[in-house]
Order: sequence, then C-alpha cells, then structure tokens
Amino acid sequence: MNQRALANTTVQLMLLLLCLMLSEGCSSDSVENYPDRPISIICPWSVGGATDRTSRQLAVFLEQELGVPVNVINATGGRGVTGHSRGLKARPDGYTLAIITGELNMLHWQDLTTISSRDAIPIMSLVDGAAAIFVKDDSPFHNMQELLDYAKQNPGKLTATGTASGGIWHLALAGWLDFSGLKADDIKWIPMNGAGPSLQELASGGVDLVCCSLPEAKTLYDSGQVRCLGVMAEEPLPEFKEVPTFLSQGMNWNISGWNGLALPLETPQPIVEKVSQAVKKITSGESVMQGKTFPEFMRAAGLSTRYRADDQFAQFLKSNDKTLGKLLTSDAFRQMSSRGTGPLVFPGLLAAAIGVILGCLAFQKKVPALAPDVSSDTVTSRGVVNTVLVLLGVVAYLLFAEKVGFLLTAGAILFLLLWKFGTRWWMSALITVLFIPGIYTLFAQLLRVPLPRGIWGW
Repeated sequence: MNQRALANTTVQLMLLLLCLMLSEGCSSDSVENYPDRPISIICPWSVGGATDRTSRQLAVFLEQELGVPVNVINATGGRGVTGHSRGLKARPDGYTLAIITGELNMLHWQDLTTISSRDAIPIMSLVDGAAAIFVKDDSPFHNMQELLDYAKQNPGKLTATGTASGGIWHLALAGWLDFSGLKADDIKWIPMNGAGPSLQELASGGVDLVCCSLPEAKTLYDSGQVRCLGVMAEEPLPEFKEVPTFLSQGMNWNISGWNGLALPLETPQPIVEKVSQAVKKITSGESVMQGKTFPEFMRAAGLSTRYRADDQFAQFLKSNDKTLGKLLTSDAFRQMSSRGTGPLVFPGLLAAAIGVILGCLAFQKKVPALAPDVSSDTVTSRGVVNTVLVLLGVVAYLLFAEKVGFLLTAGAILFLLLWKFGTRWWMSALITVLFIPGIYTLFAQLLRVPLPRGIWGW
C-alpha cells in the first residue's frame, strides 16, 4: 500500500468515525422526544424484597404514564455498590432510573465506594419501613427479652441475616446489640443480597433470625412460617398492630430503612421534570391501574410509604447521610466501617498490573539484549491501519455499549477485528462465542463488576 492509498484509507476511517458520532448526536433520543424507547429501572437488591416489589409496581405505572416499556433490572452484589453505581453512573439521558436505598448513605462511610446521595438527582422517596426481628415458627424465642438473654449467655452462637454485611438491616441489629450492652458481633451476621433470599434461608432453617421490614416478610408472616418478635418503631405499625414495638418491651431503640427514585447527575432538566411529574401523579393517586392507585397497591402489599418529593427528598437524604455517618464512624461500629476488600479492589489491581507491564516494556527497550533496535522501516502502513481500526473499535464500544449491551457490542467488535486482521471467519466467530461470554461471566457474575446490559438486558 503506497502513501497515497494509506492517506485515503485513513481519511475514510476518520469520516466513518465522524458519521458515527454525528449519527449518535442526531439520534431520536433527544430531550424533545423523550421517551421514545424502553426505560430501565435499576434495583440494587434481589427479587422478592420490599425494594424489588416497589420497583416493579412503580414500573407498571410509569409504563402507563410515559407510554414506553419500563423494565426492572436487579443489579445485586457489592453490598449494594453494584446496583447504586450502575443506576447513578448510567448515561444521564433519562433511560436509566435508579432506585436508591438507605445503603447509599452508608457505603461511602464504609469506604466501599465514593458514590453517595450527592451523585443523585432525587425524585421521590417511596417506602420508609421500620426494621423488625423474625424467627422461624418453631423457634424457642417468643419475645425480644428471651432473645437478648440467650445472646448474652451464648455470644456468637446465633446467626442472623437480612441484607449485605454492613447494610441497613445489619446496622439495625448491631445497633440494638450495642444499645443492649452487647458487642455488635455477638450475633453472627450472614450477608445476603436482600430480604427475599434471607427469609427463605430462615424458613429452611439456615439461620436463627432475620432482620428486615415487616412488609418484606408479609407472605411468610401471614402464612405462619415465621414469627415477628418486635418492630423497631416508635409505635405499632397500622398494618401490623399485633406486633409489639421494641419500646413496649423496654428497649428504646428504633431505626428504619427507606427507598426512593432518583436520576443520574447531569440528566437534562426537561427530562427530570417529566419523570418527576409522572411520579407525582402516580404517588398522589391520580394514576389508576386495574381500578387501583399506586398507594392502594402499596398498602395492599403491606408497604409503609413516605412520599417526599424533589427538594424535600434532597433534604432528607442530606440529614440521613449525616445521621448514618455519625453512627457508622462511632467506636461501636468502627469495625463495620473498616477498609476491607470492596468491589473497587479488582480494578485497582488491574491498573497496577497494567502499570507493571508498561514498566517492563519500558525497561526492555532500554536493554539491547532484550530487544533489537526498531527502525522506522518496521512501521508499516498495514500496522497503522490496524491500529486505527482498534481505536475505532474502542470508540464504537463507548458509543454503543450502553444501548446495545456488552455482549453484542464487544462480540461484534472482536469478530470484525479478528476477521479484518486475517483470521478466518469461522475461527473469528468461534473465538468470539467462547471469549466474550467468558469475560462477561468473570466480571459481571463472579467479580460483580457492572457491565452495560443494553435495552435487551445483555
């Protein structure tokens, strides 16, 4: 390939890149047309809990108000880091909504992530439920005093769960233990991704007790499979008047968990207003589905609602963050806020490994015995074109991965690059089919690193 051909090829590639960028900017995803494609709600906890049920009920009403499909994605893992990060760090175009929970105001105090409520545009708080203690139907404990007496005499023998280690329900139980003069770990906490799987573990006899909200345990509670020893509220809940409070049992301790809807920072104001108006219409009861309003559906599910909109929600987030920060940085909870192995450790190690490799390459170039001199003649036109193609692949991934998803975007780019570099098409396809799903499984499933899933969830 001569110099003129090389120049023409390079110009063509640059024009292609420019067209891609222009097409991205001129797509139908404009503020004026919002929304014109499906919307995703990122829920940071597992299926079955109060947060998941709230997300799915809200999605049904939002579909009616916004006129497009609204899908709920349960992005669990990392003690809530994965879901909150994926929701609040998504592209601020209004097509990814974030369900945020009390853990958002805890994670940064525990040095698990830098993300906090300051990274969110608050739309509406939805659920505010007091913590409660549940045991299996055949448990020997019938009230909180019996449980406390046993924990004092047998520190470390009981097991409990309800959420991730250091989550709001863990904090509620550990706080009660500290209030009662015990150590925060006198009841061993087993981390799980939400109340749903935790309650199933309790019902099967895998743990001794669960700490979560009463609405989350409503199904098992109503069926008699679990019993509630007490609720950490100032007064009995209207939906569960038969459940005694901690205060009525001589224990002046209460704490609650909450969830709400938010958007990523830098979301255009017209989109924020449109989503906010839709949610206000839903929570006020103006929107009706199957003859019922959203508040009626929530009450039927036993969920304790607390609707704070816009600035009021923002003020609550600020004060709640301050309260939880004071608690988590106290001497009693220092161990729960200690620096441990979090979800950012692996990216840090990966960056360090890249640095070491680059250092080795730099060292190799300085030692003639390790590498011969490289002359300008070895830099071929084909090498330049291949380099440009790789860079275009990177740009294409950045442009389309969020919409199309990691699997399809990365797979298409890898296949085309391999084929362009001279690999036979069937071998390129085989490598792509084996390599890309393996990478996705490693990062998204095992290491809990959030990867783009696109509108199809891939």
